[in-house]
This record gives sequence, C-alpha cells and structure tokens, in this order.
Amino acid sequence: MGVVRLASDQRRHIGVLGRLQSAAERAELLALLDEPSVANEALELDVYDADTLPAPITEALVRLLDRGCTLRIVAYRPLLVHCLTRLGLPVRQVARNDGLTPLEPCRALVLGGSANSLDKILQIVSHLPVSEAVVFVVQHVQEDAMNWLDRLLQTRTGYSVLMPQHLVPVAPGTIYVAPPAHHLKVAHGLIYVTRDRKVRHARPSIDTLFESVAGEYGKGALGVLLCGFGHDGVDGCAALHKAGGCVIVEDGDDCGDARVLPDAARHAGHFDQVMKCPAIASVAAAAVVGPHAEPSGELLDLFLEALWRQYAYDFRGYQRDSLTRRIKNLMGRFGLPGFADFQRAVLSQRPLIERMVAEISVGVTGFFRHPEQFRLLRDEVLPYLASFSVLKVWSAGCATGEEAYSLAILLDELGLLARTRLFATDINDHLLDLAGSGLFPTESLPSSRADYLASGGVGDFAAYVEQGSRYLKIRQRVREAVLFHRHSLVTEGVFNEFQLIVCRNVMIYFDRDVQRRVLRLFARSLHPDGFLVLGPRDGLIQTAREEGFVPHFGDAQIYRFHGTARHD
Repeated sequence: MGVVRLASDQRRHIGVLGRLQSAAERAELLALLDEPSVANEALELDVYDADTLPAPITEALVRLLDRGCTLRIVAYRPLLVHCLTRLGLPVRQVARNDGLTPLEPCRALVLGGSANSLDKILQIVSHLPVSEAVVFVVQHVQEDAMNWLDRLLQTRTGYSVLMPQHLVPVAPGTIYVAPPAHHLKVAHGLIYVTRDRKVRHARPSIDTLFESVAGEYGKGALGVLLCGFGHDGVDGCAALHKAGGCVIVEDGDDCGDARVLPDAARHAGHFDQVMKCPAIASVAAAAVVGPHAEPSGELLDLFLEALWRQYAYDFRGYQRDSLTRRIKNLMGRFGLPGFADFQRAVLSQRPLIERMVAEISVGVTGFFRHPEQFRLLRDEVLPYLASFSVLKVWSAGCATGEEAYSLAILLDELGLLARTRLFATDINDHLLDLAGSGLFPTESLPSSRADYLASGGVGDFAAYVEQGSRYLKIRQRVREAVLFHRHSLVTEGVFNEFQLIVCRNVMIYFDRDVQRRVLRLFARSLHPDGFLVLGPRDGLIQTAREEGFVPHFGDAQIYRFHGTARHD
C-alpha cells in the first residue's frame, strides 16, 4: 500500500494504493504533486482504493489545474468519483468487475447443512415466496433417528413438502427433504432415493444431492451450504459452481463450533458469495421470485434485515416508498436490474454497501437553508441560551456539513462560538468525510450568500470561506469549531446533554414508529431549558406534540420539551 510512480512514456503517472490513511503516505503524494515540474507536464493520477481524498490533496490537484497542468484522474471507487465531480475536477471512473455473474432464472434451490443448521433451514424456507421453483433440502441426521424436518417445514411454508419415495416425479413449487439413511438425487425429472454407500461418512450426503442438482439444473440452480462439521458438501459446491450454478456459503462466524464445513468450502474456493443467514434468506427469496422481483413488500423487509445483520446499517424504520425508489435507482446505476443480483453484490462487496448507504441516507442540505429558522435562532433562541457558560449544540443528521457550519457562523457572529461545543453527526461515513474536508462547490456561493443575508447575517458570507477556482473552503477557525463523528439516530443512544438540537430533513425519511423513537432520544438529550429545531417539511407537528414537545414560535418548528422523557 502507498504511492508509486508508474512507467509512462507520454505523461507523468502516479498510482495510489490503499486509502491514504497514514500521514507519511499523504505527505509523499502531496510532495509529488507540488513538484515545480509537474505543472508543465501531463499527469495521470490513478486512485485504486480510496473513497475520498484528503482536502490538502484535493487542493493540490486544483492548483495544478489552475497552473495549466493537463490532469487526468482515474478513480476505481464510485464514491471518489462523486467526491471529485462535486468539486468540478476531471475524473474518469473505471468499472471494476468483481466477478458477479448474473443469476439465471432460479429453477431449483438446494440447501445443505449438518450440525447447527436446522434453525437456518427453517429461517430460509419460512421466508420463501411460493413459486414454481423446486427446493431440495438435505441435513445430516443419525441414521436411526427420526427426522421431523418435513413436518417442521410444513408449518412454515406454503410450498408442498415431501419426504419422497423412490422415482417420484419432480413437481414445481415443492420442497423435497432427504429421508434419514438415504441419499437423495434428482435426474431426468425424477427423484431417486437410494441406500448407496456413505459419502464422507454421511448418508444422506450433501455432495450427492448437490452434484445431482448440478447435473439436472445447471445454471438454473442456487446452492446454499450451511453450518456443519466434516467436508461433505465441499465437492458438491464445486460441482454446482462448475455447472454454472450460484453457490452461497454461510459465514462461519454464524456457526459457532460448527463452522468446519462452511470454512472448508470457502477455503476450497468453489463459491460465489459468503453471507450470514439473514442475507442468504433474502437473496434466496428474491431468486425464487425471479427477474421480476422488486425491492418492496416482504422482499424489501428481508433485505433491510439482512443489511442490519450483515453490516449494522439499520434502514428498517425508513419509509418504504422512498427506499423502493432509491434502491431501484441504484439497481440501474449499478447495472444490476435483478433484485437478487443487486443483493448478492451489495451484501458481499463492502464498497457497494458504502455507496448504497451514501445514496440512501443523503438529505437535501445547504448553507443557511430555511433562513427564517436561522433568524429566529439568531434573534430569540441563542440570546436566551447565551447565559450558559458552555453551550452545547447538536446538528443531527448533518449530511455534508452545511448546516453545522452555518450554525458555527451564526454562533461566531453572536460571540458564542468560543464557548460552544458544536457536535455534528451522521450515519454516513462518506458524507462525514466530505463535511470534515470543508470543501464545497463554488456554484453554491450565490444561494448561500442570499440565505445568509435572509437569516439576518451581519456581514458577508464570503468572509467565512476561501474561494478557489473550483471550490469554497470553510475557513479554518470555523472548520475547527465543528466536531464531526458517526452516530445513528435509530440504533444509538444519548451521548451528551444539549441546549440546542437541530435535526432537519432527516426524519421525513423515517416511518412513524422510528420518528417517535428519535423524538424520545432528543427528549432525553435535551437540557430542560433547551430547544429542538425540526425541518419545516418534516411533517412532525402532531407527532412532536404527542411526544411532549411544544411549539415555541407558532409553526416555525422550534420546540421546547414539556413532557417526561421516555425510554424505549
């Protein structure tokens, strides 16, 4: 990892590996960009792994452009492309092929597991929408033990469930469970139940079933290998993979001591994705629905649960219509029109989930947006709060930071900034990086200046920014006054007591239950003499009243809390 010079006859060529997290790497790249001879040459900068560039690097690139350098930036991460194009820098995105082969219509789903796999099988099957797909299930059990799996499944699914006899014709929309002490196979449209010798000490054998499904369904098969001991199932995954089917292996961290089997399959390399069980259940449900599966209803619920379990991003309380629209848009932009393929990509590739979170959680923001509220803060609220020796302010859901910096400017003009602790939080790490850089597009200056004046600004907004040819940079004194850090309004709790909380254009994306939970979080975080500012378009007047918040300035969406703080 680091900064390397690449060979090139026509231009100077620099490659950046890794995320530029060390000060030494950043200093090395900055020194290369600031070499006097660079401005007179053509330069190509290839950035392979970083989602953002530190502000000094971005400023150095702009200086090169201003000095006439022919600059070409090649980025391999879509978030970096977003970051640079936002500031008007010339950047070209290189699409990375991470080996995701689109699914064929799923004709057969086959599940195999050993120890600790029963609950996983039940979970996956219970969420399968009824379809024309055939489902095969094999679980290692003692040969002389009763296997109640078929009866357990019958209570959890609308599929027909059979523990079949020999030479039963395969019927669509049916689940076939391997009987104890017998191998289960499928060939030529028939089920074969045999007492052939054990495979890897197992009968029924996962390998035997998977291999027969590979031969019968090929690319139309989706295979799932769950928890267990031993290696029965590893060769079956290889057969399915070779036949063009999709193979998903459960994450060994889900399995406790029974991770031997999935770990062995992963080490053998014959798989497409490794996922936790909620993600497998979500992908399998979308796969059996087929190419027309959409991110709505129960399929969307399953996906949101998988996101939470896989990455701890909780969108389960977001408004469904908004999520459906945004996910459909992302499916198109990722070139993954099938919802099952979209999930396979997002739930197994960290850069894609980061981009998805960036796209879904971003709100509309701007400097001094809704200036009438800022005027009330300037004229009424902050003079009242000025009696506190230390003033604590929270910009919740700060996005790219314009609101937080606007508050800092307002506090500065009132002489309060030096004794204020201004916290700005968001769930989105990428947006926090952009906010912390303090760099914003120059196109925002006219509207920002107008809203600043409309909010009662006593000077010139331009005095708080350094204006470059391609960006505005918040001046250091203001930038250092804002403490940016990650915090989820949905899953995390109180971290301080505040005299002023500002949360605008965030809760409009939450459903009513989550809105109430967040309002209760604000109630517990608010000083008894404090104020809460919500967005004029958030539609929370009645809900806020029900949670104990009382409007302080008519319909201005500025509240005091007169209730009793509740804990969920």
